[in-house]
Parts: sequence; C-alpha cells; structure tokens
Amino acid sequence: MRIKKRLGLSYAAMLMIPIVLTIIAGMLLSSLSLSEGGYQMLKNKNPIEELLNLSQRTLWIVNRQILDHPDRFAEASYIEEIQEEIGFKNAGLIVRKGDEILHVPGFLENDKERIQLMPFKSINNNEINPSNEKNDVIFVRLQDFYFSDKSEGSVYLAFDTAPIKTEYIRLRSIFIILAILSIIIANGILTLLVYRSIMKPLKELEHASNAIKEGNFDYRIKNVFNDEFGDVISSFEGMREQLKKSLLVQHQYEENRKILLTHISHDLKTPITSIKGYIEGIKDGVADTPEKMTRYIDTIYRKAKDMNELIDDLFFYSKLDLQKYSFDFKAFDIVHYIRDMGEELQFDLQKKGVELELDYPNKELIVTGDGNNLRRVVMNIIDNSIKYAGHNQVRIFISIKEMADQVLLEFRDNGKGISKEAQPYVFDEFYRADPSRNMNTYGSGLGLAIIKKIIEEHGGKVWIESETNQGTSIFFTLGKAAKEEVL
Repeated sequence: MRIKKRLGLSYAAMLMIPIVLTIIAGMLLSSLSLSEGGYQMLKNKNPIEELLNLSQRTLWIVNRQILDHPDRFAEASYIEEIQEEIGFKNAGLIVRKGDEILHVPGFLENDKERIQLMPFKSINNNEINPSNEKNDVIFVRLQDFYFSDKSEGSVYLAFDTAPIKTEYIRLRSIFIILAILSIIIANGILTLLVYRSIMKPLKELEHASNAIKEGNFDYRIKNVFNDEFGDVISSFEGMREQLKKSLLVQHQYEENRKILLTHISHDLKTPITSIKGYIEGIKDGVADTPEKMTRYIDTIYRKAKDMNELIDDLFFYSKLDLQKYSFDFKAFDIVHYIRDMGEELQFDLQKKGVELELDYPNKELIVTGDGNNLRRVVMNIIDNSIKYAGHNQVRIFISIKEMADQVLLEFRDNGKGISKEAQPYVFDEFYRADPSRNMNTYGSGLGLAIIKKIIEEHGGKVWIESETNQGTSIFFTLGKAAKEEVL
C-alpha cells in the first residue's frame, strides 16, 4: 500500500475509531442500572414521558383512596405505603389540609416552610411547577379534594431532579474521559503502526548503507515493500549493483594498467636495446664496411619506426578505451570502398608475395561508418595475416555478404591458424597467440584489440574462426543505412 493511501486511511481511522468507541461506551453507560434502583428515569430515552406516566399511575392511586377514605391522606403510615408503591427514591407525595402542609417527601423536609402550592381548586394552565424557590424539584398537582370534616385538601407529586442532574454530570464526565482515552489510544496505536511501517524499511536502508560504507557490496535488502519505500529500495539495490560493477571495472582497469605498463616497458625496451646495440657497434667500428653500415642504419630506422607505431597504437587505444575519440560516421557504399582499397593495396601486396582475392555482390550496399577507422581495421587484419602466416605464399580472401539489416565482411587467410585455447583471448590488449615475441612477428599486440573497439563503436560485432594449420577467418558486421543518407 502506498504511503499516501496509508496515511489517508490512518487519518480516517483516527477520526472514526474514537467516535465508534465513544458511542459504544455511551451505550454501555446508558444501559447500566443505577444503585438502589433510585433513578430509573435515566434509562429511558424520554424522562418527561416517564414523569407523566408516574404522575398518571400515582393519580390513579390517589383518586381511588379519595373515593374510599380521603382521611387516610392525613396518616403518615399510609403515605409511606403509597411512597413504596410509587417505587422512586427521588419522588414523593405532598399532602395539604387547609393551609397546613401535613406531609412532604424526605428530600423536602428542610424546605417545608418555603414550599408554595397553588390555591385550592384554582384554575391554571400550568399544573406543573408552581412558583417555588427550589428549582430542582418538579411539583405536579394530582388532585384537590375534601376531607370528611369538609376541610380542603390537596395532593401533589414532587419529583427531585437534582440526583438526575448530578448523575447526568457524572455520566457526561465519564463519557468525555472515555472519548479522550479512546482518541489517545487510537492515535497511539495507529501512530505506532505507521511509525513501524516507516522505520522498518529505513532501518534496512541504514544497515545496507553501513555495509556498503564498510566495503560489503554483497549485502542485499530483501524488498517486501509495495510502497514508496519499495521503490527507494529498488533504486538503492540498483545503485549498489552499479557501484559494485563500477568498482570491479575500476579494479580491472587497475590490473589492466599494470599489465599495460609491463607490456609497454617490455615492448619499448626491446627495440631500444637493439638500437643501443647497433649504435655501439657503429661507435666501436664493428660496421667497418659500407654494406654493414647500411644494414646497421636500416635496422636502427626499422626499430625506431616500430617504436613509433607502438606509441601511436597505445595513444589511439587509450583514446578508444576512455571513449574520448570522436568518430566521423557517414553513409557510403561498402562494396565500392573495399574494391577501391583492394586495388590500392594490390601493388604493395604483390611485392610482398601476397595474393589478394575479393568476392562481393554486384550491387551497392550502403553502411554507416567511419571510413578512416575502417581502413585501419582492414589494414590491421591484413598485417596480422601476413605477419603470422608462417610461410611465404600468403593468400588473403575478402568477401562481402548482405544480411537482413547488416553487412557481413570476412577476411580469410591460409596462415598457420590459431589454437582453440588461444582464440577467446586474441582480442585482448597485448595478447599474442605466439608468446615468443620473435623478430619476425614484432608488433604492439594491440591490433585486434583496436579492431574490436572500432567495430563495437560502429554498433557491430567481430569474431574469429580458426583451425591450426588451416588458416584464420575474421568476421565483423556493419549496420545498413538508407541510400538517401549518402552524402
């Protein structure tokens, strides 16, 4: 559940739960019976209705006695009997004879002298609550009658509301306390639940961050959260994986840098040592004939040229590896391009005894590429074929084939081939299938590594197929382009 929805539901629950709990508490309180059965009117939904019912029931008792024996209202024992029959602790009869009040309920004993009742047989629209100072007591005139001695008599029902008001105040206080407690409890529980749902993923993130800080990039967070924290944890895990890969790449770069320095030191030291030896030979007079002098100088020149090519290859490969080399991609016809290059190289290759064959379709095949760097690819492949041929009759076969959305180029030679064990590594920098590093196969060891970088920058793939003593084939692909893109 998303955090926004969770907080919304929590807010709604904070409002609804206290209301529901308060209503339930109120219902339970209203259903409780009061001590000693004194205030049953609190149980009813309408206390006024209960008061009227009580008045009618008491009036029936009074009228019956007036008809049978009105003088009994002057007897205190009989009034107590009626009081018990009424059954209300806070209700009782007031009996008046003439101007004298003969009986009042117990809760009015102290106020007997201040009670004011309506005149005998007076007509008043309000039979309830004649003017009295005691406002907590309700007076209801039940009946005016004559005693046997013809004296005037009246019977009133007095109802004391003070206990009811007190009980209402008590219940209201309890109700308010319960409402406050329900709010506190509900908010506390909901706050705790929301707090735990937020703190749990935060703790997981904290542990993972500390693990990464200590160098443990294998610490995984088990993501079981379907909210915003789940999104954050997924992003965090992605960052951790990426950081782990970056560190591995950085470590690999460091290893490659060490290997690079080792190879550079070796490959530069070899021609420098050779140049130094030939120069010392010239200084010492070993080259004492013009022929020897010419051979020494040619060797020094060739070694210096090899060093220059090595440095150029290193510089170019470094730019490719750091992705700081800008390619000039254009659309052109690869068939025309290879055919022209073959014609250009034919003369020099024939002088070296190399036979070059081309096989291409009789149509235009438009590709997108950097012509100068593709030339470097072709030249590196041909140089490798000649360098590692192992014999003097070198044949190189170049074919171009059209595929669905690519063009496939194959360079096949009749050299000594490459073993299966060496083939996975031939595109690594400074790798040589022939570890002897003899004079005839001197090179930077970066030729195929540069080819791979260039082809990959073109969005293509390069691979090798070879059998020992059966020659080697190098394949690479280039993406097709529309003819309209040709400038």
